[in-house]
Amino acid sequence: MSLSSQNRLTRLLTELDRNNVRYVSWKNNHQLQAVFAGRGDVDLFVPIEDRPIFIRSCEEQGWIEVINPVATYPYVSHFYGLGNRSEKYHIHVYFKLVTGDSWLKEYCIPLDSWLIENRIWNPDFGIWTLSNASQSYLFLFRHLMKNGSIAGRLLYKSDIGSYREEWNLCSTDINPNDIRGPIDLKKYLVGSRVSSGEVQLAKIASAMSFRFSLRSYLRFAAISLPLRRTLSFLERLSNKIFFKKKKLLPGGGIAIAISGVDGAGKSTMLNEAIDVFGQFLTISTFHLGRPQGKIVELFWRMLGNRSENSSMPGTFQNDTSSTVGRAINGAILALLRLSKARSVIRSSRKGGLMLIDRWPTDELGKMDGPRVRIGPESGKIQLVCSSIESWAYENMPKVDVCFFFQVPIEVATERNRQRVKENKETDEMISARFLGNFQYKPLANKTIRFDNSGDFLTKRNEFIGQVWQEIASRNK
Repeated sequence: MSLSSQNRLTRLLTELDRNNVRYVSWKNNHQLQAVFAGRGDVDLFVPIEDRPIFIRSCEEQGWIEVINPVATYPYVSHFYGLGNRSEKYHIHVYFKLVTGDSWLKEYCIPLDSWLIENRIWNPDFGIWTLSNASQSYLFLFRHLMKNGSIAGRLLYKSDIGSYREEWNLCSTDINPNDIRGPIDLKKYLVGSRVSSGEVQLAKIASAMSFRFSLRSYLRFAAISLPLRRTLSFLERLSNKIFFKKKKLLPGGGIAIAISGVDGAGKSTMLNEAIDVFGQFLTISTFHLGRPQGKIVELFWRMLGNRSENSSMPGTFQNDTSSTVGRAINGAILALLRLSKARSVIRSSRKGGLMLIDRWPTDELGKMDGPRVRIGPESGKIQLVCSSIESWAYENMPKVDVCFFFQVPIEVATERNRQRVKENKETDEMISARFLGNFQYKPLANKTIRFDNSGDFLTKRNEFIGQVWQEIASRNK
């Protein structure tokens, strides 16, 4: 198999060799073709002493480290890399051989040196893997260990097809006498019920006896294992039903907003980002342009929030004093945006990726900014509303990153014509808002002006790549 030099995983592995980082793909090598195509994960073992250089190499090449909120183990980490076509590469790296039941991984087996000593170069994929004999030994080792508990057997049975594929690949042309390792398995082989081309659940007595022989390598007290398995099951079940969390960013999450005039492609690109990052990261989405619910929205329009002409908020023509209704409208909107923005920032610190449609500015009359204008005829209500609005925007938190989408006015107008949307803006409104927000400055720690005109697929990959880069740089 010929791999492109642009393959993200291949480039990292090359860098690891260049930096003398020892590693080996120690299991599931039957899935390598899918892994290098950006599907599935590769299981690497890296000696603990090489860990700093491994992590530094990942960071330098833009890989993102994440944690599993319901399956965190010592010496085990997850890294994701992005390909040129937004394919995702996943490395499951072990700095010590932590294994056992799939959900508990209750053993830490001292096979570090043996793993590195028995690796061979795989020229088809350009990666260090275990030799077939060593892979077969380690397969039998894991097979016996996973079949030694009721929970382990159930999980093993649910994925037995994949285990059979792994065994068939590594055991081809291997003499049983060649399957040797630091811990003798001979007396357990008959009970393993693994033979040429066949894998069945091991005899429970043999598997339990094998696990008992490894009791000195347990990470927990043996008596606590049933309770730990139960708690792990309940935690995973509650997450699956209620919390539905995927991976989290260990250094805290990040809030990324997308802003721009109607027709700039915000919603489309936001959905593309959700599709890519939502496959492995915990994501929450928000809308700061309209933070209110349906009931408040109805009240909203009663107070005069109707997009009836080009002097709507966010256009350059809006320079008249605010009516009482619009002043109250502006004050309420400011408080709603403040509440929602604070909620977004708090949520992001829990480790998720916040994707927000639009973010406020503190520039009067700009899109998503203050809208209460005071004039000679303004009364006390307008003045109070203006003070409330000013306070809200002065205390508005900054989003971590805001992408401001830019397109030619002709493109924005044409895209808006094709949209299916209630209360849609007219061409005149789009033109007015376009000119009025050309120098728009959102309340953001970093603003990126993104040209979203051109071929959709090209711009999509460019945008996803920039979002990925912001996430990766934040978590270094």
